[in-house]
Amino acid sequence: MGSTALALAAARARESGRPDRLFDDPVATQVAVAAGAALAAWSGPRGERLRRAMGDYFALRTRYFDNWLLEAVGSGCRQVVVLAAGLDARAFRLEWPAPLRLFELDRADVLSFKEKIVTGRAPAPGCVRIPMAGDLRDDWPRTLSAHGFDPRVPTAWLLEGILVYLTEQEGDEVLARVGELSAAGSRLALEYGSRAMFATDTTRAALDHAAATDTLHTLSALWRNESTADPVARLTGHGWSARSREITDLAARYERPVPAAFDPTVPGSARIALLQATRT
Repeated sequence: MGSTALALAAARARESGRPDRLFDDPVATQVAVAAGAALAAWSGPRGERLRRAMGDYFALRTRYFDNWLLEAVGSGCRQVVVLAAGLDARAFRLEWPAPLRLFELDRADVLSFKEKIVTGRAPAPGCVRIPMAGDLRDDWPRTLSAHGFDPRVPTAWLLEGILVYLTEQEGDEVLARVGELSAAGSRLALEYGSRAMFATDTTRAALDHAAATDTLHTLSALWRNESTADPVARLTGHGWSARSREITDLAARYERPVPAAFDPTVPGSARIALLQATRT
């Protein structure tokens, strides 16, 4: 999962360099420089086909969750929790209302690398940023509580690109714990996909073309969610009022091409849902 965090940072750095960028992520740019050879499989010609298949997906997803977070805190959420935060830089680059606490949970090695990048290079965070070392398969709610999280306060939960790395049971355990910690008025946003994406014509062609690229096959092996449940119904079952946003709608809104891997007009394309939900 560390390699995917680097790949996402590289995608965000490329987007930040565009004149029509959807966001500016200076931390991602620093990460791309610091990571160097670790990104070779993603930035070199062997990863070109997969990048074409994904298109602007990561940029569209990032902007979608950016907007959602600002709307969530505008609605009254005074805590933000980013689970499996990776190299996320929203604490530094978004304008947060004061006072707001933003908790970042991820593995200790990922957070250590991130601190080396942001120290002296990133702008001061516009919130109280609280990084925490933890694993979603362990007792992370206790870690959250030990760092000052208040379950009585409406919270915005961001699960960006997480559930695909968890089995259906593990994902349900995470969603159950999030629900237990969520006061009325809390918000939740997540990306929902499964291993079925790697069975689509578009993705399979990209992986076959890059057969020598171990990183890409490692990525497919890391995707563990095999659930075929409707994602909105799954969140409803966990006590959330949810709705889904199609990537085609986001592409049209920001005048970007629909990513080939998710284009419904392309035979064998994948389906990934971006969801937001409210706790009542």
